[in-house]
Amino acid sequence: MKKILKIIGIIVVVLALIVAVGIAILYNNGLSGMHDHSEPIEGQIKVACVGDSITYGHGISNWKKNNYPAKLGEILGDGYHVANFGESGRTLSPEGDQPYTESEQYRLSLEYCPDILIFMLGTNDSKPENWQDEETFLRYLDEMLDSYREVNPDVKIYICTPATAFFAEGQTEGTTNFDIQPLVVDDIANYTRAYALAHLLEIETLVDVHYLTSGHPEWFEADNVHPDKNGAFAIAELIAKKILK
Repeated sequence: MKKILKIIGIIVVVLALIVAVGIAILYNNGLSGMHDHSEPIEGQIKVACVGDSITYGHGISNWKKNNYPAKLGEILGDGYHVANFGESGRTLSPEGDQPYTESEQYRLSLEYCPDILIFMLGTNDSKPENWQDEETFLRYLDEMLDSYREVNPDVKIYICTPATAFFAEGQTEGTTNFDIQPLVVDDIANYTRAYALAHLLEIETLVDVHYLTSGHPEWFEADNVHPDKNGAFAIAELIAKKILK
């Protein structure tokens, strides 16, 4: 009996180690969905990065250090506290398959009461089952941004176009990985640009992530949708330039 219990104990320990290693690997590569929120220090400017898996840093090696909000925090320095509220698969539309407004990160981002909002949603809205039309998308964009103004009327909003999505080699239409429609993502980028231009008084500035990434398919070689650590760093640099200008 003691021998059997000892064997069971060894098996439990081995399984626990396997699970722990698996979680560590997923976390390190931005695949766990886990977050690493810290508390801002008094006097720091609070920057909330709101978005989907591209904001979260899906698939990025050494995720904790290399997701774009983490790099943005490094660039901006100690005067700023940058928080990553990205959540994979989320849509801007509350009618989508996974609305951001129904996520824990949305609730936390509102509680954070940011001084600066970096907003980048739309990629998952391009899926055939989610996409409706320009008018609907922009109406929900208005409503989402207003929810942050309600918690802080003085919040500075930096609205980002979604990153470029690339077709697989030889493909020119339809969907790419994760059921994303690259041509619809292009349209959403254009709608976002027009929205920012029409709301110059309410929007601090447009951050054209789509334009930045459009010439760099090498950043997206893993799956055509998510930028690697080089792309994430470039996004962070672009946003930092807008904030620090």
